[in-house]
Amino acid sequence: MEDLTLALITLTSFVLLFVVAIFADRAGMEAADELTASARGSHEPIAVPVEDSSVLAPRADVA
Repeated sequence: MEDLTLALITLTSFVLLFVVAIFADRAGMEAADELTASARGSHEPIAVPVEDSSVLAPRADVA
């Protein structure tokens, strides 16, 4: 009987952890959506990282 109780408690805790993870993920997505929506509404330019190709090109003095 004790093994069954321990198994039920363990299963319940995993289910609750999974449910909390889903709600936390949804809350994070909503926060990110609000952040991007507010950035779009402010008409400010958004910085976009650009890779510098001159760093990747071989140099003439390299043997």
